[in-house]
Amino acid sequence: MSAAAATSTGTVRTEVRGGVLWLVLDRPHRGNALVPDLLDACLDALDTADDIRAVVLTGAGRAFSSGGDVGEFRARTDDREALLAYSERVVGTLNQVILRLRDMPCPVIAAVNGPVTGGSVGLMLAADTILMDATAFIQPYYARMGFAPDGGWTALMPERIGRARTARWLAFDERLDARKALAIGLVDRVVETGGMDAEIDRQLAALEPLDPGLALTSRRLLDAQIAGPDLAGRLDREKREFLDRIAREDTRGRMNAFLAGAK
Repeated sequence: MSAAAATSTGTVRTEVRGGVLWLVLDRPHRGNALVPDLLDACLDALDTADDIRAVVLTGAGRAFSSGGDVGEFRARTDDREALLAYSERVVGTLNQVILRLRDMPCPVIAAVNGPVTGGSVGLMLAADTILMDATAFIQPYYARMGFAPDGGWTALMPERIGRARTARWLAFDERLDARKALAIGLVDRVVETGGMDAEIDRQLAALEPLDPGLALTSRRLLDAQIAGPDLAGRLDREKREFLDRIAREDTRGRMNAFLAGAK
């Protein structure tokens, strides 16, 4: 990807400016919900980026990302095999994006510009620094939908806020605002609305004289201290649980109720 490259796939916009890869989720009409084309585009941008000193990941419009597109899951519930194949592709590719972000040879900044729900939380958990707009919030939605947690909710979240707090949050499906997220150490900085671009510029300026490769070295050393399966294994276990629950009749009913309430 050249130093002046700027592209759009219709679901993701990418641009390299000053050695920084900007990755913008671009389905604002659907809250930047995760679908295969969007995740494939993220993976391709990360896989083809070279000679970059940082990655900035954010969303277009009012949301960062609303997680998996419930309408797309629901549209396949009459065909169990189609539903499982689609679900495996979505969660599996999301896992690949998370792993690729964790393997980037430079710092990754998540600029959470708006609400983030479901598995899309994994995109911010994979970052080294999380900036969050003061009006944004985070919510699991799994207990409401009947889905199993994916996107690193069990594989990465406990590293930031602890196992017990993560378990309670998932069970009660609470909405966490930016200030509370900062207070528990989930995000690194809360940014007043309208100030995100300036804050990103400050973060990038602070990184300018530093060795970008230390980010990857540090991640690998820290990950090596975690007992049990590696991150890929933990994410794969999430995927297996997700596939088990997505095809249940009660989950289908919960999807119907959710979509009816969203109209």
